[in-house]
Amino acid sequence: EQLTELASIAGVHDPKALANLQRAGITPASMAAFTLLPLVRLAWADESIQDNEDDYILRAAAEDGIHYGTPSYRLLSKWLEERPSEKMINAWSSYAQALARELDDTTYRSVVEATLGRAKRVAEASGGFLGLGEKVSENEQLVLRDLAHALNRPSS
Repeated sequence: EQLTELASIAGVHDPKALANLQRAGITPASMAAFTLLPLVRLAWADESIQDNEDDYILRAAAEDGIHYGTPSYRLLSKWLEERPSEKMINAWSSYAQALARELDDTTYRSVVEATLGRAKRVAEASGGFLGLGEKVSENEQLVLRDLAHALNRPSS
């Protein structure tokens, strides 16, 4: 029953991807936070989260209907205090691959653009040293490339 609900909320039906979500502790109630994992991962790229990155992620969460006190908000807050585990990041990559296989081109393209666009805004939020210089660090660029790779639809 919970697996069926998770599949419905996640928008994927791939058994392996759903099993990875469950093993990582993602539930239907925390799935909304899970979709923001790429933003959190990017914020952690330089070993600590800057206040403006934190603010941007919490605003994105509010836009997605994630409110204080909900399971998704609690999970997101935990990730903002403590870097998400490799198991969680791998579960997200598996989820992204399932989306690539299961969504139609138009829907998938909008997911990719929204995810990468928001992630880039998190990277730019830290703004370099005193707002000068490169807005996106080398580590953030590496994470952005990794996210783009994870979201790359395999050619058939």
